[in-house]
Amino acid sequence: MPFLHVVLFTFKPEISPTTQREVCNEFLCLPQKCKDSSHNSYIRSIRGGVECGAGSSSDYTYVFIVEFNSMQEREYYKTADPVHLDFASRIMPMVASFRMSIFEECNFQD
Repeated sequence: MPFLHVVLFTFKPEISPTTQREVCNEFLCLPQKCKDSSHNSYIRSIRGGVECGAGSSSDYTYVFIVEFNSMQEREYYKTADPVHLDFASRIMPMVASFRMSIFEECNFQD
C-alpha cells in the first residue's frame, strides 16, 4: 500500500493570489522534477486543492497529498531531495501556518 504525505498550509495575508497560484502549481509539478539518487522519478502522484470551508474546523487553506511507494522515498523527499528542499525553503517564508502528516493507506479489512 502507498504512503501518503499530507501537507496543509495557509499563506501569510500579504502573499498575492498570483503568487499563491504559482506556488501551488509548482508543488503539483514536483513529481516531474524530483528524482532519487539514481535519477529516477519516485513520487507516485501529488493532488492538491483548496479547503472548502463548509462545516470544516480547519485553519488551513491548501491541502496537498503526496503519494510514495515506500517510507524510504518519503524520507528522501523530506530530508535529501535537492529540488524539494529548495522548493520548501522558498515557500516557508510565505506560509503563516503549516502542518504535515504521513500515513500508510490501508483497506481496514485485516
